Amino acid sequence: MLKRILLFSFIVLYSFIGFSQLNISLLANLPFPAARGDLSDIWGHVDGAGNEYALVGMNGGVAIVDVSTPTAPVEVFYVSGAGSIWRDLKVWNDHAYITNETGGGLMIIDMSNLPGAITVGDVSTFSGTTYPFISAHDIFIDENGIAYVMGTKDTAGTALGTVMLDLTTNPLSPAELGSYTDFYLHDGMVRGDTLWGAAINDGFFTVVDVSNKSAPVTLQTQNTPNSFTHNCWISDDGQTLYTTDEVSNAFIGSYDVSNLANITELDRVQSSPGQNVIEHNTFFINDYLVTAYYRDGVVIHDVSNPSNMIEVGNYDTSPGFSGNGFNGAWGVYPYLPSGIIIASDIENGLFVLGPTNTPAAYLDGNITDSV
Repeated sequence: MLKRILLFSFIVLYSFIGFSQLNISLLANLPFPAARGDLSDIWGHVDGAGNEYALVGMNGGVAIVDVSTPTAPVEVFYVSGAGSIWRDLKVWNDHAYITNETGGGLMIIDMSNLPGAITVGDVSTFSGTTYPFISAHDIFIDENGIAYVMGTKDTAGTALGTVMLDLTTNPLSPAELGSYTDFYLHDGMVRGDTLWGAAINDGFFTVVDVSNKSAPVTLQTQNTPNSFTHNCWISDDGQTLYTTDEVSNAFIGSYDVSNLANITELDRVQSSPGQNVIEHNTFFINDYLVTAYYRDGVVIHDVSNPSNMIEVGNYDTSPGFSGNGFNGAWGVYPYLPSGIIIASDIENGLFVLGPTNTPAAYLDGNITDSV
């Protein structure tokens, strides 16, 4: 009997580990029509009534899904757009701004009618005049309503750099403020007057003073562990930066950026070491990092000590895939007020997840011998 009990316990434990679920529970999975194509990035939104939404990019367009009842997500709007495997989304004041790498410029969705109906009449586009771009890889919007449109190109395919737009006066026709062209930024984020940019082709992150949008200044660069810097995110106190490299078997890196003249790498960590999975996007929230990994799902690290990042949660959205390859989780968004996590899986649709936010436990001290 003892052997049977032990064997049963081992099978249960093996199954748990095999599906890679730790401190994150599945609340819902919403697939989309196959005709819309594969999913890309994801972002979140809260309307004036407090309802929560997932904004989901896909090859054929953009879906808005009500996730206010996390176990029963409901699509409330879909609009088609230029076909593109890359689609990035951000929100400012009830407006969604969406980029793609094919054409059509910046898609803008006016969501101010939510929770009422949104129609195609609420969708418009913006392509600029001073910096007339028809495609872009990514977008970030800071706390002041300045959009940073990264990887822009014009009709001739000429790169225009990171174009900066003021969304505050007219959200449907932003004012063009300037462009940063020192390096191609694949992704990035801004806090105050500092742009932290992921210069993927150069293998480092950049620190850019954007206080003067018409004349941004590169202050510093810093190499990342695997020399293919995909994204970066700053801690709430502005002292620590976290990066991902979009290559097989790469590391999340943490850096002390309190002194830009002496940026110091603090730690690096892998999910599923030796399995060759590829990390994509990481986000900082309340001393945790929440990261989307291709073929490894959503992974949470406790970074309360950025010199010792510890994995405390994971959920594999695509257990049918493993190792190196671009399948599974593309994007993740951890900032909805309810605390749920929403994630976009390329093949399997929208995932609504419930994290337990379990902190790490570790010993910290000096090891000595018996003498």
